[in-house]
Amino acid sequence: MYNVKINNEIGLTYPDGFQEMGEEALARYFGKPADRWGAYDEKQHIILSVSWAKAGFMKSDPEMYLYDVEARLRKTLVNYQKIQSYSFDVTKRKKKYKIKNAIRFEHRVKDSARVHIVDLVVFKYKNNFYSVYYITRKINAAESRPAFQQILESITLG
Repeated sequence: MYNVKINNEIGLTYPDGFQEMGEEALARYFGKPADRWGAYDEKQHIILSVSWAKAGFMKSDPEMYLYDVEARLRKTLVNYQKIQSYSFDVTKRKKKYKIKNAIRFEHRVKDSARVHIVDLVVFKYKNNFYSVYYITRKINAAESRPAFQQILESITLG
């Protein structure tokens, strides 16, 4: 297991087998450079990524931020289909903090028949929105889900 501190605010632990992604790999999978951290498990075809963006006057609610992110994804991804919404708890200084803005969706990879399942979790901490992406192939989704649950449970704020 590896521990990482993202943007000096968010801590998480991810399993062995993942390698941190450099800027070039992040740009290849996510397009334009952004404030983003990522790791990739080549054997299991899983990408774990966390991005962050400043919250502002017009964008101060995590629910609205997720709505905007989902609208962009719907436009840019092939065959985007939302599967479900869900919530979970993270730890903030030994207290539980409810995250209500999480979705699971699938989409087809461009120029391929391959389908990905993506879990996207959005929350606000201090002055930033954080988006946690867990991307895997649909055929591997059920067996890789427990690893993502462990990652979610490991998230700490502060």
